[in-house]
Amino acid sequence: MKGQTIAILMTSDFMFDQRMQRIVDTLGVRYSILIYHRGKNGFVQENLQVKSMNCAFIKGWMFYLEFNVRLLLTMMTQKLDIIYCVDADTLLAGGVVCKLRNKILVYDSHEWFTEVPELKGRNWVKKIWSFIEDTFVPLAQIRITVNESLASIFTQKWGKEFVAIRNVPKNKSKAVPINKEPILVYQGAVNAGRGLECAIQTLEFLPYYRLVIIGNGDILEDLKKEASSMPWKERIIFIDKMIPEKLGQFTATARYGLNLLDASSLSYHYSLANKFFDYLQAGIPSINMDLPEYSRIIQNEKVGLLLSSLDAKQLASLIEDNDNGFAYQKMKDNCLIVSDKYIWESEAPKLLKLFEGLNK
Repeated sequence: MKGQTIAILMTSDFMFDQRMQRIVDTLGVRYSILIYHRGKNGFVQENLQVKSMNCAFIKGWMFYLEFNVRLLLTMMTQKLDIIYCVDADTLLAGGVVCKLRNKILVYDSHEWFTEVPELKGRNWVKKIWSFIEDTFVPLAQIRITVNESLASIFTQKWGKEFVAIRNVPKNKSKAVPINKEPILVYQGAVNAGRGLECAIQTLEFLPYYRLVIIGNGDILEDLKKEASSMPWKERIIFIDKMIPEKLGQFTATARYGLNLLDASSLSYHYSLANKFFDYLQAGIPSINMDLPEYSRIIQNEKVGLLLSSLDAKQLASLIEDNDNGFAYQKMKDNCLIVSDKYIWESEAPKLLKLFEGLNK
């Protein structure tokens, strides 16, 4: 096992991908790790190499084609033993190289890839991605995803077992910050279907609140333009994505964390996002759509609120109804009480056990 190399393929930036940072930290104890990512910077340290894939195209089908072709050509000559594909957008290159070089394939699905909002109505594009998944997912010797709902769906879809490895943060010391002013914070990709338009409208009914959106994505410029047209535009703040350490410190100063996913997307309907646990770990209640995975935890742990429909007035009323001292403080206390229950140290052994099985 020691001395084997895992090549991790990802179209996100490793420096800002908390799930993959935790996975690399866990596997790096036993394997050498080689990462191909979309980030601007690469680096080398003990048992870890991060290489940037500098593509001419930055989005659309030409980007994915170029990225996979570059991966395929590069990996054909690299020393590696295991290819770890993060989502379907790296599965073409990873799967082909595994077939040609007889290497071990690992598939990590962070979402229901063919059911994301960006593919809604794009049937031919969805068929291409589905063909890639149907071709290579059955070949993977390890298949993981982010929650039990998706693990069950994918296991049934492909007839191959998927194991849930949740997107929970590492355990860390808790500092209880003083909230000087009411802030709604959103952290993550600024993409379609994240409810950010609703969050902006909600400030009309919450004149004492500010909204902070941390991250970037496909609709960032459109969202900034919409925000600038609002009478309450001074209470809407956009911040570029942060490294995880700084992000956690800032998030802890907010009053609520937002996770308002569009339930019409099956990918979002069955999601269990990083940010949900990041909010919990930061000691702030979160506001989530009433979807299966979030509902299950919130009903059991009382660490946040559930919104039945993506409506600004309803969201404002939900906040006002729970904003009194006792109700809010109870949720905040529960976050700190149960945060040690939802930590990476509980998930890492499951991941290591899967990889140990490769050598038996």
